[in-house]
Amino acid sequence: MSMAKLEGISLTDFGISKTIGFLLDRPLKKLPEYFEEWNALAKEAPKLASQDKKLRDKVQRLPLLDHERLTTYRELRLAHLTLCAIATCYIWQEGDKGVPKVLPRTLAVPWCGVSRRLGLKPVTCIAAFVLANFKIKDANRPVDLTNLECLYEVVPGGRQAEWFAIVSAMIEYDFAPAITHIVEAISAADGNDVVVYKNSMAGIRDSIIKMRNTLSRMHDELDADVFYNVVRPYFNGWGGQDSPLPEGLIYEGVSEEPQKMIGGSNAQSSTLHLTDAALGIKHNNDITEYLRKVSTYMPPKHVEFTELIAKETNIRTFALDRDEEIWDSYNKAVQAVIDFRSYHIQIVTKYVIIAASKETRSRDYESVSSKGTGGSSLIPFLKSIRDTTAQAIID
Repeated sequence: MSMAKLEGISLTDFGISKTIGFLLDRPLKKLPEYFEEWNALAKEAPKLASQDKKLRDKVQRLPLLDHERLTTYRELRLAHLTLCAIATCYIWQEGDKGVPKVLPRTLAVPWCGVSRRLGLKPVTCIAAFVLANFKIKDANRPVDLTNLECLYEVVPGGRQAEWFAIVSAMIEYDFAPAITHIVEAISAADGNDVVVYKNSMAGIRDSIIKMRNTLSRMHDELDADVFYNVVRPYFNGWGGQDSPLPEGLIYEGVSEEPQKMIGGSNAQSSTLHLTDAALGIKHNNDITEYLRKVSTYMPPKHVEFTELIAKETNIRTFALDRDEEIWDSYNKAVQAVIDFRSYHIQIVTKYVIIAASKETRSRDYESVSSKGTGGSSLIPFLKSIRDTTAQAIID
């Protein structure tokens, strides 16, 4: 196999940073003055929807702003984020029974326009809620959970919703070194450099272990009942048999036909998509099709990079052709992925499955009671993807 396509590639050409990975580099905090009504309403949206129940009244008075006046990529990403906050809270303000069939043109037209320009979808997704929604508070301090904050809450839940986003962003940050290690491991395998290969595999393993350790911090400031009843419903999508909008949502001024969208899900993070591609981890057809569908909700350049790595990777074949010492370095990286996915099952069990079984749970959002906000059947899906990961172990 040839390394020609990886030689001299720049991660920045794919919207990737060596230090922060898939997180948006230096995200803007505020849109230009012309868009101040978006800035202000996005800040208020979670409270107006969940407590005051007055967001829809505010949206009715919102002017139709010209998204073509957004000129830079960072402006577009922030506009997408602010419109996600306003539109998501508008849609779910009254629970399942009060969902509107039509999103007003003052939101629908710019949201769809900005999404089209970015190659994203007009629905709240990880690209908005996590990747474009973080701020490092003090650049002179190490990046950790105490040094991150959100630009926008996006969904109700206050500090607990913010903690969910911060932990998710920190997981992305933890993964960043693995991207370089993946490229180095492919190069080392191509050049038969055993030492660099082993060091790179150890780097991938250590990054995944850090991700798992950060995920365990979710318990620190996020209560399961608050997540299930307050935060999570706002990540729901629309369309499908169990949806309160089975035909989808009409984006007024864009299409007269309802559009179906899957909701925000951590499956939209590129971290494990890239890891699976690099390590040659294969999943069954149903999982593969779901992950392909989910990838259409991710920044296109990130998907392009993952597809390039999937095509060029030789990490697993190099290990298969060598001795047990090389097998061991490969297997330890795979085992870290298995352990991360196993722990994720524990997190989902606490925050979704057990919370859903409680008599005190909210009945306002039955459509997403025990399914993933991305539409998957949660525990069977997560166990299946964990088990197919285990099949990559070389023995």
